[in-house]
Amino acid sequence: MPEKTLIANARADDGDAETLLITSPVVAMADGAPQANVFLNPFDRIITMKILNERYVLRLPRDVHGRITEVFIPNAYTPVSYGEPLVRLDPRVLQAGAEGVAGVAGSGSGTDGAADSDLITIKAPSDGIFYRRPSPDAPSYVEVGSTVSAGGMLGLVEIMKCFYQITYGGPGLPVKGEIVEILADDAAEVSFSQPLFHIKPVA
Repeated sequence: MPEKTLIANARADDGDAETLLITSPVVAMADGAPQANVFLNPFDRIITMKILNERYVLRLPRDVHGRITEVFIPNAYTPVSYGEPLVRLDPRVLQAGAEGVAGVAGSGSGTDGAADSDLITIKAPSDGIFYRRPSPDAPSYVEVGSTVSAGGMLGLVEIMKCFYQITYGGPGLPVKGEIVEILADDAAEVSFSQPLFHIKPVA
């Protein structure tokens, strides 16, 4: 049975012009709270909500992304009102901590430093358990040599039985890339901002 979905509202933060407030689109019961420092992509799960005994997954709006810098609701079953702030997002942080990694992948390899400067590293969006595959008997989302496009799945990070997607793409990143190195094993513990993938832009 398909899950029922709600899309959160996003508005400018009066206290900080550089961040966004993600607010409840309904009056409901919020079941728990998201983790701080987790990066959310468009349509990622924020929390589960309950309305008249029906459960809904609350997701981020289209074209909204960022790192959770503050959580306004307790990690408990709690009522929320329409328009109530749930989390504060900083959209200035690139997807999953993506950034250039000049000189890292090529260190000691004898490769051209200018080429290395084009590499992108994707970092863990939070502390947790990193999974390269959706289930133990399923193939990995990507392997070395795989080509990924914007929105493509790279892996998962589990935090307290909640799974957060790691996807490729974000402001300033090329539309496509090639996986050149995978830096963490399947089911390994990872820390926030730990490098997970090196990706080479594809024209």
